[in-house]
Amino acid sequence: DEMTRILIKELNKAANRFINSVLNKLLLAFCVTVFTTIISAADLATDVEKVARQEYPTDTLYRAWLDYQKDEKSIVNFYQALPQKHLIELNRNNPKKATVTYFAKGGTDTDYILQSGGPDFYGLRFKQFGHSPIFFCVQEIPRDAWFSYGVNEFKRVKKSTLGGVEPTSMVHIDDGAVIGPDAPLSPYIHARANTPKGELKQLTFNSKFMGEGRRVVAYIPAAYNADVAHNLVIQFDGQNYARAPEHGAAWEGWSPMPTILDNLIHDKKIAPTITLFIQNQGNRSGDLLSEKMSDFVALELVDWARKNYNISKSTANIVVSGPSRGGFAAASTALRHSNLIGAVLSQSGSFYYRLQNEENWPVYPEFEGQLLLDYKHSAKLDIRFYLDVGLYDLGLGAVGTNRQLRDILDLKGYRVTYYQYKGGHSHLGWRHTLANGLISLLGEHQK
Repeated sequence: DEMTRILIKELNKAANRFINSVLNKLLLAFCVTVFTTIISAADLATDVEKVARQEYPTDTLYRAWLDYQKDEKSIVNFYQALPQKHLIELNRNNPKKATVTYFAKGGTDTDYILQSGGPDFYGLRFKQFGHSPIFFCVQEIPRDAWFSYGVNEFKRVKKSTLGGVEPTSMVHIDDGAVIGPDAPLSPYIHARANTPKGELKQLTFNSKFMGEGRRVVAYIPAAYNADVAHNLVIQFDGQNYARAPEHGAAWEGWSPMPTILDNLIHDKKIAPTITLFIQNQGNRSGDLLSEKMSDFVALELVDWARKNYNISKSTANIVVSGPSRGGFAAASTALRHSNLIGAVLSQSGSFYYRLQNEENWPVYPEFEGQLLLDYKHSAKLDIRFYLDVGLYDLGLGAVGTNRQLRDILDLKGYRVTYYQYKGGHSHLGWRHTLANGLISLLGEHQK
């Protein structure tokens, strides 16, 4: 009947409303579950990216990590394609800094790999890239830094018959040179097509002071004019300074001093200059700390140069020059023979030596160096100085004692030029700062 049809119709409506309500709730729950899953996956992806960005902090490393997720061989291919085993990238967060990433390849017996060189005095420890054989470390440097570095691998022997003791060994695996984008490179170290080149002569002196034949290379400037008085420079570690441009890799021990002299003379930055390069012969460590070497330089080489060439009568134009221990020898020679030598050019001079049986440890010298004491306690002499040193050079031993000598000289009234740069104990810095010293001591403005 009519009432029954109306009741059934209302019941159907109620059932539909109930079913729709249940379906809507189920759909809402499903959507919430799906959305929550998506959010969780996004959070997870964000967390992974954050960790990856921390572990691989440069753009290059992060891109390499993304490639590694797709193909684990990609990082080995990346390493093998590197022209040198480090990359320099500008630091977007600090315009005064750059970032260096070093790479090395290890093996199954690698314990760890260590980089040494630059602003991190104790070196940097590499970490493994994923589970690959490639290792890397990251270093922040000033944009004007330049320094040589080395990489050592420390290995362990897993299987040992020595009662469970695992022997270890160290292998030197790489060398390189980091040159920041704003490093103050010298314009004088490269040969120029239009610059006349001086002549190099091989000589041997039968030295009564050294008690042996001493090999010396003489640089005679182009178009030598006997009517013109010349400067005289005597250079210790001469075999490393009498090199041609591009002699070897940037990190190796060489400086093209003949080329630097050619360019400085041609540009009239210094007057014509004769240079004597003293070759090391077997006992460099002892020779450069000895009074015999000082006497050989002042009483034999200077005398020979004056007899054979027109050398300036002014001792101010007689320079003794050297790096490291050679810087000590230069300052010691001038102190001992200030009547013959009037200028010292020292690069990273080693002024911590006590000249005792037990020497100071160079990084943290316990006592004042003997030469520092000698200059401190002697009367002021007619000597001019150029001192330079790298900020990353042997801590207190090099930077500290060079600053100390500078201050002693300054307080006693000497004329001293001091230059400190962001580099280490190597020819990478010395070849670029040498012209600064020559101009400072022999520049045309000195006349």
